[in-house]
Amino acid sequence: MNHEHFEERLALVRAVLAKHDLKPESIAPIDYDEKCPFPYNNFTYKVTLATPSPGGFANANAACTSVPLGDVSSLIVRLSNPNAEGINQANRVQNEVAALFLARRGQAPSVIPAVYDWHARSPDLENDMSWILMEFKTGVGLDQHFEALSETQKAAVIDQIADIFSVVQTAPLPQTVTQHGGLNVGDDGDIVSGEMTTLEGGPWPTYAAFLQTKFASRLKDADQSSALRGWKENQVRERIDAFLTSGLQKRLGDSGIDEMQRVLVHGDLSKCCLFPPLHCMLTHWDSAMNNILFDKDAVKITGLIDFDFAFIGHPYQEFLSSFSDMGENWEKVLMAKDILRPEVMEGIDTLKLVGRLEGLLSPFRLTHPVFLGRQTAEQIQQGRAKAETDLLACLAELGA
Repeated sequence: MNHEHFEERLALVRAVLAKHDLKPESIAPIDYDEKCPFPYNNFTYKVTLATPSPGGFANANAACTSVPLGDVSSLIVRLSNPNAEGINQANRVQNEVAALFLARRGQAPSVIPAVYDWHARSPDLENDMSWILMEFKTGVGLDQHFEALSETQKAAVIDQIADIFSVVQTAPLPQTVTQHGGLNVGDDGDIVSGEMTTLEGGPWPTYAAFLQTKFASRLKDADQSSALRGWKENQVRERIDAFLTSGLQKRLGDSGIDEMQRVLVHGDLSKCCLFPPLHCMLTHWDSAMNNILFDKDAVKITGLIDFDFAFIGHPYQEFLSSFSDMGENWEKVLMAKDILRPEVMEGIDTLKLVGRLEGLLSPFRLTHPVFLGRQTAEQIQQGRAKAETDLLACLAELGA
């Protein structure tokens, strides 16, 4: 599956380099397994140049790009897979380069890779692919070393992650970004609100409207599940629909949640634990912290990469998709650094319940045919019964 068109992708990488008169000494795929049973979200290549490139890159896209501070001897070319499962391609590459630009503007250029050039695919060209030419960051995924670190080293690493997370969370948003959802780059180069990579539709004026679309997407998955059958048995679906129609907005308002509060959300900082997006499950479920690059010898975070799933949303959204593998000291570190954390967010009890509801609407083990195929009929039946019990309990707590 993934190995199909391998040579064509290499040819595209060479064409990207040729655009800037760059001659590669080597081009090597990163984290690539030609026998992987699921489509990769991106195809990523490390390029080592035969001759270091001084200064900037000629003919580069000016929007959301940076000029390197010195000679460049290695870089990354990242191709967006148009066949990635569960990915909205509408303004995907624009969303990522805009998010990277905002994160770097949030005063963490040392760990956030710079974008040198990028191209958004044309939907009118069948074989066109989006790509990003970007800074190469040294290090390996933190997941490869974290568990083997001493407690002192883990504490030092978590302290660094908190600092980086704070920069992302507090990155200044331009006045042209006014809604919940993804980011786009306008014709004039301004960063504006746009569609998300992980959710079709939007952008949305309020948090409630954003959640409505997320839940509708989850219910669509449930409708297609042979195990869940859209929750249409035992009148469960009626309770769900009634809550989404009239109860959700009221519950958010009564809880005092600030629906207009918006921050930059990376969306994939560490392990997705309770209810990961399907594409997250299919591509790197067994890894954690793999988007955080790490130098083991220096015990230092060297990069925060892969802003493909980034979006603008309520600050609690980052905690739904990340940080489940940080350990019990994570909350203490956030508190000590005065970083916004769930326990001090207005309406946190409701935020937690609404977050739980999202996962319960379409549990991945009862939704995707690959995972269903690994279970016996009895296991599926037991899993569905438990999921229904948990879902009804969650709805009851929400007043539905």
